[in-house]
Amino acid sequence: MPPQASPPPSTPPSHEDTQQTAAACTLRALTAVRPQEAAEQEAERDRPRVSVEPVHALIIIGVLVIALATSLTLLIQQSMSLAHEQNGTPVASAATGAPAAQAPQSAPAASEPAGTMPDASSQPTASEPATIEPTFTPVDLNTASQAQLESVKGIGPVTAANIIAYRASAGRFTSVDELLNVQGIGAKTLEKIRPYVGVR
Repeated sequence: MPPQASPPPSTPPSHEDTQQTAAACTLRALTAVRPQEAAEQEAERDRPRVSVEPVHALIIIGVLVIALATSLTLLIQQSMSLAHEQNGTPVASAATGAPAAQAPQSAPAASEPAGTMPDASSQPTASEPATIEPTFTPVDLNTASQAQLESVKGIGPVTAANIIAYRASAGRFTSVDELLNVQGIGAKTLEKIRPYVGVR
């Protein structure tokens, strides 16, 4: 029978280990922390602060995907409306209800012969402004209403109001060139609207 191996002799604790253990016990005693409480605090500290279940993670991902899809949809709609505005597509004006871009409406009418134009007695209404062409009787600056002035290509609501205010303060227009005295009308604007307006 072979002799049994004796267990390795245990190394006695060193002097430094003994001092550290004594210091730890002294600190716990001074702070009134029991060893069991210290172990519980260490376990609490090691535990993760936020725990997310897989179901909750899927819900959060779904909400984020929906928010991303919504924001992309809004971005695409805004870019499409901006593209329509830059291409000159008629967009309803909030102030007058009239189309903002009247060029597409006036182009076909310019190619029609003069005999097919409506006669001068038909006046455009405020709810349905008409585009006035050079072959048509020009709008009289001395009698035109706000809506009639706004129907002229190149005159907006603000400019039409300025023309009426100038007419009220300075009296009747004697010539179309007098429009240069109206605020907001320069030489280029005058040349653009000259065929559409007149003085009688």
